[in-house]
Order: sequence, then C-alpha cells, then structure tokens
Amino acid sequence: MEQNKIYIDYLKNFGYMQDINRSDRVKKTQEVFTPINACIDLIEHTMKFTDNMLYDTVFDNCVGDGEWLGAVLIKRLEAGIDLQTAVSTLRGCDLQTDNVKRCHKRLSCGNESLYPILRKNIVASDSLRYHYRWDNTAPYDDEVKEQEFEKRLNSLFDFD
Repeated sequence: MEQNKIYIDYLKNFGYMQDINRSDRVKKTQEVFTPINACIDLIEHTMKFTDNMLYDTVFDNCVGDGEWLGAVLIKRLEAGIDLQTAVSTLRGCDLQTDNVKRCHKRLSCGNESLYPILRKNIVASDSLRYHYRWDNTAPYDDEVKEQEFEKRLNSLFDFD
C-alpha cells in the first residue's frame, strides 16, 4: 500500500501540460486538457465511481496526456489494487502521437516494465476509425484491406 501512495503522488504531480508548448497547436487541433484535480473531483462527485470502474475496462477516446485515465488509476490505487493490475484494463486513443507517449509516461508511474501493456492499450489513432481490438495490428480495418490489395496486386507483377 505504501508503494501505491508513491504512485498516487507521481500521478497527482505529473504536471499539467508540462514541458509542452501548445499555443500554436491548440489553435489547429482545439485540444483541451483537464487538470487532474478536476478529473478526480468529477469522478468522485458526478460519476459516482463504482466498483465496476475498479476492475472493468475504462476507455478514453480522446486520451490526450492521460489525465482522465490517471484519475481512474488513482482511485484504483487508493482501493489497494496493484499498479500492473490497475493499468492493465485502461484503454485510450488519441490522434497526437506525442500525447500518447506522454500518457504512457504518466500511467507507468515511472515503472518502465509497464510500457508493453501501455503501448498495446493506449494508441495513437483516430478513435472514429480504430478497430478496438487492442491486438497491436494496423489500427484501421480499411487500411488492412488496402495493404492486402496492394500485396495481391504486387504479386501479379512479381517476376522473381
């Protein structure tokens, strides 16, 4: 439980948009990031954090740098769930690769052994097109079909 307190402190102090200059990109992408305390408050008072959220899969389709999933992770850690178990059912998508990398860093709580889980479950993709299989395959089914078509077309003209 003492280790969980360390992870909770890490998550709470991770830094809101830390080291990121978003002034130009905010105008282009309309990204909005919610401070961790607001996420925790909303989960506690509005969404009535339930036992289901402790163990079931929680998904954020605009994960950004992981503030919302970080708040869920804090609640799981406060309930005594170990970090790996708590992280294993968090899922997210975001269009911006740097946001996803930052989310991985936040949710790992400094534990790099969690990166394989996080890279599989928190992905850079368009959440409106993502296939939601979380299996490390190409993110869009139509993209796979295009790749298969190109492979068949190229095989027709392969003279090796």
